[in-house]
Amino acid sequence: MDELSLYRAVFDHAFEGMFATDADNRIIVINPAFTAITGYSAEEALGQSPSLLKSGFQDASFYAGMWSSLTESGVWQGEVVDRRKDGGLFRIWLTISTQQDEAGTVIRRIAVFRDVTEVRDTAERLWRRDNFDPLTELPNRNLFLDRLLQALVIAGREGSRVALLFIGLDGFKNINDSLGHWIGDKVLQEAARRFQGCLRQGDTAARFGGDEFTVVLSGIRALEEVEAVLRAVLEALQEPFIIEQHQVLISCSIGICLWPGDGDDVEALMRNATAALHQAKQAGRNTFRFFTPAMDARAQARSRLADELAGALGQGEFHLVFQPLIDVKSGEVVAAEALLRWHNRYLGVVSPEQFVPLAEELGLIRPIGEWLLGAACREALSWQNMGLGEINIAVNISPRQFQQGDILAIIERALAETGLPARLLTVEITEGLLLANSEEVLGRLDSIRALGVTLSVDDFGTGYSSLSYLKTLPVDVLKIDRSFIADMLENPDDATLVDAIIALGHSMRLEVVAEGVETAEQMNYLTAHGCDTLQGYHFSPPLSPGRFRDFVLARGGDAGPAAVDLFNGRHGSAPSGIRVLFADDVDLVRLVFRDFLEGTGCEIEEARDGAEAIAKATGAAIPYNLVVLDLYMPGVDGFRAAAAIRADEAARGLLRAPILALTAGNTEAERWRAKDAGFDRFLSKPISRADLLEAMAEMLPPEQTNAAPTAETLAGLNIPPGLEHLLPAFLQEMISDQQTLRELADGTDRTILAEHVHAMRGKCGMFGEEVLFELLSRLESSAPTGKSEEITVLVAKVVERIGRL
Repeated sequence: MDELSLYRAVFDHAFEGMFATDADNRIIVINPAFTAITGYSAEEALGQSPSLLKSGFQDASFYAGMWSSLTESGVWQGEVVDRRKDGGLFRIWLTISTQQDEAGTVIRRIAVFRDVTEVRDTAERLWRRDNFDPLTELPNRNLFLDRLLQALVIAGREGSRVALLFIGLDGFKNINDSLGHWIGDKVLQEAARRFQGCLRQGDTAARFGGDEFTVVLSGIRALEEVEAVLRAVLEALQEPFIIEQHQVLISCSIGICLWPGDGDDVEALMRNATAALHQAKQAGRNTFRFFTPAMDARAQARSRLADELAGALGQGEFHLVFQPLIDVKSGEVVAAEALLRWHNRYLGVVSPEQFVPLAEELGLIRPIGEWLLGAACREALSWQNMGLGEINIAVNISPRQFQQGDILAIIERALAETGLPARLLTVEITEGLLLANSEEVLGRLDSIRALGVTLSVDDFGTGYSSLSYLKTLPVDVLKIDRSFIADMLENPDDATLVDAIIALGHSMRLEVVAEGVETAEQMNYLTAHGCDTLQGYHFSPPLSPGRFRDFVLARGGDAGPAAVDLFNGRHGSAPSGIRVLFADDVDLVRLVFRDFLEGTGCEIEEARDGAEAIAKATGAAIPYNLVVLDLYMPGVDGFRAAAAIRADEAARGLLRAPILALTAGNTEAERWRAKDAGFDRFLSKPISRADLLEAMAEMLPPEQTNAAPTAETLAGLNIPPGLEHLLPAFLQEMISDQQTLRELADGTDRTILAEHVHAMRGKCGMFGEEVLFELLSRLESSAPTGKSEEITVLVAKVVERIGRL
């Protein structure tokens, strides 16, 4: 077959519709698929303009943009709604390319299209199924939360307020019980219709389930607007419901909270609206109640957090950790994301989810963000100076910080003061920021990119309206949101979306990064589907600067010695006294494991199955520092062995030893089952020496991977002989316990607080920490009936003492 015949065969047998037009935009040829899709035969189509298929769905500006692209670049592609010969509408994905002669004159244009109607219809049905209540056709909880988040974002930008209403039908259960569920369903449908009739344009009503409804009132400027809707809702239900000759009388109770003021996040707003609804029902029903700060003890904790946050930067309480980004092709570290952490002298470790929104609200995000940017640039420059190569540093800029007028100056100043080349800095912006679609946002993005800085769109895929807008943005990287990565292997819709984002990014010559990669299966899928860069706990958690540098060395060079150095602690001497119990039924695996730990100073005890591991762990006079178990062994497997070891620790009052799982599968089901059994971390077989040592370095407290406790640390502690090696683990547990202590102290259940304090006191008694023991004794006595102020003072003293230790 000659070349021309081959081309003709492809043209005739392709599933995609194809046609070509001449210089006058008249159709000169079509293929059989064109006729199959559109219904027009060659006799009917030839000589006609492609507008033969025009549906009227697209306006003139759409076609003007198409012709502009064809004129400038010779190519256009996009989705079009056309009309078949029989009048039916259909969706196609259309690509048009232009053929010119040597003089640049258009000879013809070639169009290729495929019918995507069924795909889009299926996606629409799935979306409605996932986002709407089938009975009332109102948004369900899923879509409601999305609408609430959007309302909060818009209100924050516009300086308005949002009202959240929780509505409960009074006595609805009696209707179901007396008249039946069919009548009850009709009542719900009619109530939903009446609720919607009370709302303003832009408000959202949703059904949460049962007889519970929610309403989001957006753009509130005055409280009278909320009260008008409340009165309308109560009045709307006073009219009797006439259903199948039954007259049904029903009322409702409403709980209301306002943002800002009644909660910092969606969870708090929902909780507070629920509390207000409960009070409305207790007040006699058919009424409403606004949430008051006195309903929630968290208001006091938030005030304390705000006070500490205001001085955190001056006290030097912020620090950065760095999560590596791995190039798929080379396996090397090519970038790192700088993540902000806060360790307060009184509050301990505070989650970024807590303090970042508060910093934005208090106006502290600008100085904190400026410090973060400078610190990240300095660290990245130090990597280059140490010979680690050019590793890009990614810094997330919050929407509030980005919208401040001096963000460009802050970036310029950070680069100038640190000397970091602009090409090594990536600024990450959230996709939600792009929804503003403003000239101001575009202008700032252009200016930042003009510096030579890389621009990345974080959490991509969560904001649908920005997809069509993406081609106008000066960005370089798309970062797929971790929520899609987490479920893509089980959820075909998420997998399809991930594939589409990768294809979209590559079609626009953008780098595609996947964050939240936690398993080998996720890594393999993303690699096979063309993702460029991966980030997540499968490779590494966020690391301190020193450990990040060692991770890069271990990843890029001779992994063995570098990994040993990482485990031994910044190239120090090998530790001693770390006792490791390793159980695997394969002799060769145990031999390799012992070889992997050569040079670390660890004392290794082997077990051939789970039963032997249990016997050795529960019979040890001095507990092991680390237990490594294969999940699947004959007889007693790793799951049962881990559960038995945890039970023995609890029975003997021992501190938890880290337990590492070795598995060939590492599936989601395995991980949940192992977590319940007591495992702390996973490694998927086959493992390397670097993988094992890096995991151990992260699981063991830092003191256990370095020298023994210093004399200064031991001062004042009356430690029983033989337990000195457990002091680092004791201190680590005290740090963890203090976080739980603060949370329980802010709550209302004094019994649980007393039990937690009692457990802490027992640990302190074992290690002879008399000052902390005395404080905890006083706190345990006060917990059941003491005043809140007294408990707050004692908790602060306990936290301070732990900090000194």
